[in-house]
Amino acid sequence: MTLAIVLAVVALLIVVALVLLLRSRRPDADQRRVEARARRAESGRAEQEAENVERTAEQLRARAADEQQAADEHARRAREAGAEAEQAESVAREKRRSAAAQADRARDIDPDA
Repeated sequence: MTLAIVLAVVALLIVVALVLLLRSRRPDADQRRVEARARRAESGRAEQEAENVERTAEQLRARAADEQQAADEHARRAREAGAEAEQAESVAREKRRSAAAQADRARDIDPDA
């Protein structure tokens, strides 16, 4: 009989220990509410951060488009200046040829001049 009592007490102690162990592993309602609030706050911060990054990306895209437009304009002006320079060189070559031809004619007319 004492063995049965000892076994019953041991079994009861094991059940109480398991209940206490399981209860200590599971947070109470207040703790769960605090953790849920913390998760919501963290989620809100992450969402705000994502919105900030999206705004920054849009601003950078707009700036890149502006820079590209300025670069295209600069390149166009450089092409125009290059074409004008080629045209001026062509005119200069033609004037040199004309001057050389006039000098040749002048020498033909008066070789001593």
